[in-house]
Amino acid sequence: MPLLRQSSAARLHRRKPMIHASDADVHAGKGKAAAQDNVEMETLHVVQEVASPQQEVDTEQATVVHTGVEDAKAEGKIEADGGPHPLRAKAAPQEVHAEPVKAVVDDGDADATQAAGTTRPEEKLHNGKTEVAQDNFVRKHDLQEFESIQSHGGLGLSLTDKGLLLNVLGHFSAYLPSALCVLGAVWGGAWTWLTFVVGWVVVPIADLILGADSYNLTEEEEKKFAESVWFRVVTWFHFPIQVATVTFGAYWVATHDLTWAEWLGVTFSIGTAEGFGIGCVHELIHRPGTVDFVSGVLSLCWSNYGHFWIEHLWGHHRNVASPLDPASSDVGDNVWTFVPRCMWLSFVEAWGIEAKILKSRGKGALSVDNRILQAYAVTALVAGAYHQAFGLAALPFFFAQGFIAAWIVDNTNYIEHYGLRRKEVSPGVYERVGWLHAWDTPELLSNSLLFKIQRHPDHHTNAGRPYQVLRTYPQAPTLPTGYAGMIALSWFPPLFWYVMDWRVALVKEQEREFRATGTLLGNAYPFPDGAQAVYSFDTEADKLFIPADYVVRASSNQPAFDQYAAQKEGRRGVSQYGRNRGSRVAALLALVLAVVGGAAVYGGFGATVHVQTDRAVRALPRPTLFDRLGGLEGIRPLVSSIYAKHTADPLTAAWFEGKNHPVVEEHVVEFFAAGTGGDVTYTGRGMLDVHRGMQISGEAFLAVQDHVLTSLAEHGYGQAVKDEVLGILFSLRPDVLPDLKPIATAATGSAGEAGEL
Repeated sequence: MPLLRQSSAARLHRRKPMIHASDADVHAGKGKAAAQDNVEMETLHVVQEVASPQQEVDTEQATVVHTGVEDAKAEGKIEADGGPHPLRAKAAPQEVHAEPVKAVVDDGDADATQAAGTTRPEEKLHNGKTEVAQDNFVRKHDLQEFESIQSHGGLGLSLTDKGLLLNVLGHFSAYLPSALCVLGAVWGGAWTWLTFVVGWVVVPIADLILGADSYNLTEEEEKKFAESVWFRVVTWFHFPIQVATVTFGAYWVATHDLTWAEWLGVTFSIGTAEGFGIGCVHELIHRPGTVDFVSGVLSLCWSNYGHFWIEHLWGHHRNVASPLDPASSDVGDNVWTFVPRCMWLSFVEAWGIEAKILKSRGKGALSVDNRILQAYAVTALVAGAYHQAFGLAALPFFFAQGFIAAWIVDNTNYIEHYGLRRKEVSPGVYERVGWLHAWDTPELLSNSLLFKIQRHPDHHTNAGRPYQVLRTYPQAPTLPTGYAGMIALSWFPPLFWYVMDWRVALVKEQEREFRATGTLLGNAYPFPDGAQAVYSFDTEADKLFIPADYVVRASSNQPAFDQYAAQKEGRRGVSQYGRNRGSRVAALLALVLAVVGGAAVYGGFGATVHVQTDRAVRALPRPTLFDRLGGLEGIRPLVSSIYAKHTADPLTAAWFEGKNHPVVEEHVVEFFAAGTGGDVTYTGRGMLDVHRGMQISGEAFLAVQDHVLTSLAEHGYGQAVKDEVLGILFSLRPDVLPDLKPIATAATGSAGEAGEL
C-alpha cells in the first residue's frame, strides 16, 4: 500500500490554483515547455467574497444540483441497464456556460480552459436532466494508479462481518486512551506522554499493518444493526469517562509537583484522548435521541468548544467541499494556518446559524435561548468548579486540554475533505453532496476507535445513517491510512502535500470521467443511491438549511454495481483489499517480537531500567526547589514560622536561649535558600561545628521535622515540596546528630547550648 506516489513524475506545486504537469509528458521527457502545454487545471477555485455568515445563500431558493447523473428515485427504481444512478436537478432548463477563467469556480475539468462564453460540450441541462457526451473524456492516468491508492490491503482481518456482539465490544476500544492517561500520570516521568505517543505513533503503525475492514453489511444485517440499542449504549459511556478523565487531570496537576515536561505530558495526553473522542461526539450530535444529543453537546462543553455542533450540523454539512465552508481545506492549505482560521470562522458561522434559527422562532440572537451562550456558560461553570475544588493551578490545564481537543477536531476536518470541491452550477450554488466529496479510509483499528467516522463519504451523502451501518467503497476518494496517521502526517505540510496532492489529481480525473460518461474507472456507478446531507435531532431547523427535494430516499443499501463480483472476475479498477498480506504479517510478527523482547528485557533488568529512567527524567530541566518555594520572598516567612516553633517548643527552646535571634534567623534563611538551589551565600558556621556537643536527641530531631512540615503546610506547599525538603533535612542528620542519644533516655539528658549559626 503506497503512502507516496509510485511514479516519479515532476510536479508543479503552487497554491491556488494547483497545476500539475501530466505524467505522460514528464515520462516522455518533453520538458517543462511541453508539460505546461498539457497541464491539468486540477482546482481552479475563486473564493467568493462574503461579508458575513449571515449573508449566506438561501438554499431553499438556490438548490444544489447533482450533475452527471439523474434521479433514479424519481421513478422509485434503479435503471434496468445497471448504469449510473441519475439524480434529480431542480434548476430550470438552461445551458451551463463557462465563465472567463479568472472568474470560474470549476471542478478541474481541462475543458474549463475553453474561451469564455462557450458551452461545455459534455454538460448541458435539458428538461431538468443532465445530458452527457460519451466521447469527451480522455483518461490521463493508468488504471493501476487508481488501484494502488484504493488498495489498503491488510491481514485479511475484518470486524464488521463478525456479528453484532463483537462489533459492539470492538467500539469499547475507544475508551482505552483515557485509561492510558491515568496510567501515564500515575507512573510519572516520560510515561505522562503515553497516550500522546500511542495515539500519534502506535495507532498509525498498527493501522498500516492491520489494514482495511472493507466489509459492507447486507440489507438484513443492516436492519439488525440499525435497530440494536447496544450501539447507542457504547456511545453513552463517552461523556462520563471524559468527565472522569479531565477531572483526574485537573486534580493531578494541581496536587502534584510536576516538571514542565510532566505537566505537558499529562495535558497533551488527555487532550489527545478527548480529541480521539471526536468520533463518538460526532455520532452523538447527529442522533435524534435526547440522551445521545445532550451527551454530545456536554462533551463539547468540557472541551471548551460548545459552538461546534451548530456549525457542523447546519454549516459544514450544507457547505462541505466548497469555498463557503471554513472546515473544508483546499489543495495547498497549511494545517498550521488552516486550523486557527477554521476555529474562528466556525464560531462566526455557528453564531450566524443560531441567530437564523432563533429569528425563525421569533427570538433574538442574544436571548437566553441562544445555545452557544448556554454552552459556554456551562464551560465557565465547569472551570469554576475545578477552581473551587483544586485551586487556580487546575485552570491552565483545563483550558489547554480543551484547546488541544478542539485542534484535533479541526485538524480532522482538514484531512477529511482536503482538495475536494463540489462543482459550482451557478453563483453560490453547488451540486448536491455526494460520494466524491469526502475522503474514505476503511482501516480496521482506527474505525473501531473512532466509531467509523472514517467511512466519511457515506456519512456526508447520507447524514442520517448511524455509524454502525456506514459503508465504504474503493471507488470513493481514499486516504492512504487512518485518521491518526493522516493527522500526524499533516503536521509536516510538505510531506502531506507530497502524499496527497497527486491523489487529489486522480480524484479529479474520476470526477471528469463521471461527468462525461456516467461511469467511474470504466465501471457502472459504484455507489448506492439516496442522499440527505443535512440531518439532526431538530427537523424544523434542518428545513431552514436544506430544501425538501434535496433529499433522495434510497431504494436499497446496496449499489447496482457488485464490486466483489467484479474483483473475482479479475476486472480492473476494483480494489484488491488482500494485497500485501504477506508483508503485513511479517511486520506484525516483528512488532510482536519487539514488544515481547522489550518486556523480557524490562522484566530481567527492571530495577536498573527503572532507576535509569527515573534519573533521566529527573535530569530534565525543572524549576529549582528554591524557585518553587517562592525565592527569598517565600523562604523568609517560612523560616520565621519554623524558627518561632523552635523557640516555643520545650524540646528545642533551650538551644536558642540568650541568642541573637535576628542574626540566627537570617543565617537559617541563608542556609535554607542556598540548600534549595538559590543563588545565595551562606555566611554562618558549618553544621557539624554548630551542633557538636549539643547532644540533640532523636525525639528533638523529630520535633524539628514536625516544625518544618507544619510550617510548609501552613504556607500552602504541596506534598511533593514537603517530601523534597524532608529529604534535604534527613541528609543533614549525620551533621546535626553527631551525639545522638536513644529516644528512651533523651528525657534524662541535658540539653546543650545552641551554637552560633
